[in-house]
Amino acid sequence: MKINLAIIISSIVLLIGLFTGQLYLWIPATVLVAGIIDLFTRQWVKSDRLGEAQTFSIILKLSFAIIGFYAMVGQVLSIILLFWWFVF
Repeated sequence: MKINLAIIISSIVLLIGLFTGQLYLWIPATVLVAGIIDLFTRQWVKSDRLGEAQTFSIILKLSFAIIGFYAMVGQVLSIILLFWWFVF
């Protein structure tokens, strides 16, 4: 298991935000949680195999895929937020 970039970026932005007392820390915090969930579920989502309860399995895979997508997009949001904190 490799730590993904979403975890690294959101952790750094979250730490910077905590130490500088910035607002909107929920963005990097939720990206960090989504990155951790994505880290542990990515292989299962990529798998072609479905469980016995196919409908439940499809819904679960879709949910984890959306969380992974949020982790990916959240990296950009975290960088934009960091820019926002120090420019404005």
